[in-house]
Amino acid sequence: MQKAVAVICLAILLIGCENLYENDDIDRIRNQRDVDAYNATVSSEGEKLTCLREVVLGTNFREYVCMTVARRERIRQEAQAAIDDLR
Repeated sequence: MQKAVAVICLAILLIGCENLYENDDIDRIRNQRDVDAYNATVSSEGEKLTCLREVVLGTNFREYVCMTVARRERIRQEAQAAIDDLR
């Protein structure tokens, strides 16, 4: 029973990852040159962008997904909290 609940929670977490990209008034960035140009305009480390090529859920297509360092950390903490809640 506990394994089933864990699998369901992880599935919900992965489904939520599909909608991680929020515009935040940042144009859709498609290459590292654009990331570097954007990062040159911000002063805070938390506002800087990090981008990864990720497989979009439900497809085999890779997409260039960018988010701020602060947002990526917040998502990591929320995922860790969800895992801790399962224990």
